[in-house]
Amino acid sequence: MVRFLSNLLSIKTNEWDGVLYFFLISLIFSFGASFARSIGMALLIERLGGSHLPYIFILIDLAVMIGSIIYAHYTKRFTGAAILSFFFISTAVFALIMQTVFLFRANVGEEVSSNYLDWVYGIFFVGFSFFYILISIHFGSVVASYFNAVQVKRVTPLINAGLPIGGILGGGALMLLLNQVEPQHLILVISVACLGAFYLLKSVSRNLSPVRASISVTRNSHQSPLDELIAAFKYIIRSHLMIFMALGFFFFVIANKLLEYQYQAIIYPQIYPDSTERAQFFARYEMVANFVWLLIQVLLTSRLMTTFGVGGSNLLYPVLSGLAGVALVSYFYLTSTGELVSSESVMLLLAIITQFINQEMRLALRTPANNLLFNAIPPNQWGSNKAFLNGIVFPFSTFVASTFLIWITGTTAQSDFLFFSFIITKESLSYALPFIAVIASILGVIVAIPQWGAYNNGVFGLLTRDLFDRRASNHLSSGNKSNSLRQMIEEKLRSQDPHHVIAALETIRVTHLNYFTTQIGNLLLKTKDTQVKERCINTLAELPQNNTIVTYLIEASRMDQDPAILKLILRNLSQFKTVNLNSLFEKMLDHRSPEVFVQACLCLYHHPLYSDKKYVETLLVNRLKGENLSQNLPLYLYALGQLKQANYSEYVLAHIQSDDPDISLSAFMAYINMLEGQFEPHKKLLVDSLNSPLKEVKVAALQALKECQPLENWTPVIRLLGAKDRILVNESKELLRLSLSHCKSALMIRVFSESVSTQERFEILSLIYARMSDQQRQRLRKGADDSLKKFVQVNALLRLHESVERKTKVHDLVSKILHEILETHLLHILTIITYASEQSLDFFQRVSRGLLSNNKANQGNALEVLSNAGEKFLVGRLLKYYEERPADVAALERLHFVLFSEPLNINEGNYESHLLGLDHDLLRACLHYVQQERTGFSTMERSTSRRVREYLSEAKTAKPFRRSLRANYRAGFA
Repeated sequence: MVRFLSNLLSIKTNEWDGVLYFFLISLIFSFGASFARSIGMALLIERLGGSHLPYIFILIDLAVMIGSIIYAHYTKRFTGAAILSFFFISTAVFALIMQTVFLFRANVGEEVSSNYLDWVYGIFFVGFSFFYILISIHFGSVVASYFNAVQVKRVTPLINAGLPIGGILGGGALMLLLNQVEPQHLILVISVACLGAFYLLKSVSRNLSPVRASISVTRNSHQSPLDELIAAFKYIIRSHLMIFMALGFFFFVIANKLLEYQYQAIIYPQIYPDSTERAQFFARYEMVANFVWLLIQVLLTSRLMTTFGVGGSNLLYPVLSGLAGVALVSYFYLTSTGELVSSESVMLLLAIITQFINQEMRLALRTPANNLLFNAIPPNQWGSNKAFLNGIVFPFSTFVASTFLIWITGTTAQSDFLFFSFIITKESLSYALPFIAVIASILGVIVAIPQWGAYNNGVFGLLTRDLFDRRASNHLSSGNKSNSLRQMIEEKLRSQDPHHVIAALETIRVTHLNYFTTQIGNLLLKTKDTQVKERCINTLAELPQNNTIVTYLIEASRMDQDPAILKLILRNLSQFKTVNLNSLFEKMLDHRSPEVFVQACLCLYHHPLYSDKKYVETLLVNRLKGENLSQNLPLYLYALGQLKQANYSEYVLAHIQSDDPDISLSAFMAYINMLEGQFEPHKKLLVDSLNSPLKEVKVAALQALKECQPLENWTPVIRLLGAKDRILVNESKELLRLSLSHCKSALMIRVFSESVSTQERFEILSLIYARMSDQQRQRLRKGADDSLKKFVQVNALLRLHESVERKTKVHDLVSKILHEILETHLLHILTIITYASEQSLDFFQRVSRGLLSNNKANQGNALEVLSNAGEKFLVGRLLKYYEERPADVAALERLHFVLFSEPLNINEGNYESHLLGLDHDLLRACLHYVQQERTGFSTMERSTSRRVREYLSEAKTAKPFRRSLRANYRAGFA
């Protein structure tokens, strides 16, 4: 039964507990709310009249505005569940108080002051609306905190289905009770319903764990509620999504209030003048409308959101609202001109349709779609931004609508302050209001279009929350708001642990925090740790240039005698081109260290304020002549090459054929700098230098090869596309791009190779994907789909391996290897999705980091970004895996059959043979070692790779072998 419901409602097994809890909470609360809405509106219109409705709207929004400010303040101090519990308890207490007041009004009110006490019905409607709005605002945040972005899209319709079901049950119960009890005596039901919802919410807190933190990281800040609202406003004006949400919200409220006035104050009182009849009608309406709402919620909402996406779904409601307005305008205008006969049945039908769109369709479409927009906003901003929308934008827009209604209906026409003192006729009012609502709806549609793109960009942006964000520098300059980060860095700089100091310096270097310049300078002069000194110098060099930094570096050069430190100081001082430091550089020419001497020569030679460059050339040549047999010869060759003077080429040519590879390469590098593009005769040496361990050598060779004819063998260049250094990768890509017509076939062969690394494949595709045929692209998709199959199979192997008792010493190492293989297959799939969707490297990096994260919220954001990508086949199959989240082999078997229409055929009896078939040397070595442990002898075949034999040759004892395996694993042999 559970599996049937899971398939029907798209709810996964591990999601049912949370879905059922929140479904019941929404159902019970909606049951009580249906009583309050029907009774409250009926009593309000009967006792106060429709003319007071605009004032009621203003009072509600004033209360919500104040409450939202306080609400935003406390969202940073208490969990979402705790705040929702408080709202339920407060609503229950408020309902009890109002029930007592209503009983007093019924018993003694007639003898006191009827007009005065009639306002208690207005107070009830305002108070309940206040709590209802805050609960509705916050309930979505609580639900979202227990599910990730993709799960929320699936589970929200079913959870929200509790609202119409509760409305149906509440409407039916209200109809039955109204035959026996007066409406004002049924307020107690609301209190009971809120207490029931509170009890269920406590069960949620006990039994479930949230996916995202609902408490801000600034929970201990001492900002006032007004300061927090100002901070939210500053965030909003920087966020395109929030700007469009605020505008859309404004137009929605205008249209909503005008249409609500149309049917509540114009149509219904005309058809049902008696309050009891109207309350009974509302009860019947609640039953039917909530039933239809339930069908839409369960059968259509999820499909619409999946089809149109979150952004597209937000277009639907303003379109429906506009259509309802057009129908009302057409009917009332035609009846006013006499072209159409007035009919109460038609009016009632239009009112019911308009109310259904305005109320139920809002809850079925707009509310869930609008709540999902907050997935593109950091969770710690949800409370503040919702409070801003509902505490500022909503009251302001309602004030505008209510003031307009007061003015246009002539309620205050006698006042002297009005600019216009005419009263619009009732007939023209009946079509003027929906006409304005149509205009507001059209504006809402216009705003929802850029909001769509802003949402996609926002979710994509959430995938990068780097520790060393550049925005930290802005935060540090904003006063007390970021004292915690500043204090953390200062504490680390004062630490006795050099690792803590280095971490703080790296933070400052990456984020360019020039606030710490003085502290770093003092640390440079005081510390004895060489690594800390080097980090201090490098950090100062990355900060904005100023005289303070120059002063500290000069003082350090006078105090320090370490050649490595002096060389680094001189190199960084040479960046200050506007400061004359030639006297310091000239002094260093007498230093006994060749490294310091060479660096001083180069600093002088390249400094724009130094004119005697011939003197530097003479010094270097004299040193070079006297160092033919010295270990410093490569250093002097390098320095001579940096002069880039072709007349000294004879000095380096003599050493190019040296037997010493360092001397040969240094001479060659120097010669490259001297040549002026004449590299063709030395092409073979350039290609050989691509195997050098030095990055500078490879970069110089790649740059020189650009001036040569196309290569015959492009493998050495293609292999560099997998390098960790981006400079090497970019230089390799540039060389390949210049000769793409010659190297395309080699790139095609490599990209379809099974041994190609993820990065190498990605970079190759960046060069040739646009030139691939449809058949080749289909082959790429097929390869990615095969990787998905292996991804599922390796997951099954990992589950079986983790279920096996840890009897071997390499158990954990095998698990790590399997995780690495899973990551490789996943990155292969994401690479093909990236190019098939015409996305960028940034997209690939963010999505891959999100999916590989242990944080379920980050995974959900990554899946949401993937679902918006252009490629559908691979994305759909990958989403299927993550939606199912199979936790055991049986679930993986079912998923494997659904995706690939074939059985998995992996079990405890054959999983070791499947492990051997993964073609992974380190994994095979582990398995052979396990076999040796069990039987005492190895079953290696002659075909076993040399790498596996090398691993097993150290297996004299378990401890050395295990240590060797881990060392090789960490070194990247896996």
